Amino acid sequence: MLDRRTGKLLEKLNALCASTAFCLVDEEELIFAGEDGDSVRGMLGFLKDRGYLEIQYADGGEYCVRILPEGRLYSERERAEKRDEKRRNRSVALCAFVGALLGAVLGGGAVVLVALFA
Repeated sequence: MLDRRTGKLLEKLNALCASTAFCLVDEEELIFAGEDGDSVRGMLGFLKDRGYLEIQYADGGEYCVRILPEGRLYSERERAEKRDEKRRNRSVALCAFVGALLGAVLGGGAVVLVALFA
């Protein structure tokens, strides 16, 4: 599991390198809010060590990278998990609403029956 920043970097690399071949990426394209060149280099090294991407060379802020299958699958799995989580949340909310509505109807009916026969 990747942290949020590294996952965001991998998603950006997946968007920039659409093919399975090596592509040239400038460091400035990879820098996002609150990051600098050193942290991007560190995250790239981490991704390389974990088998998400391959770096052919890094020269003066320019990288020649290739996203490996594990790197492509990670992004797809993340999107699928988010979609499933939204679906689960909707199901739980619907069940809670139906349960509360049913409880209110049954409780109101019990009150009416007690009032009629008391």
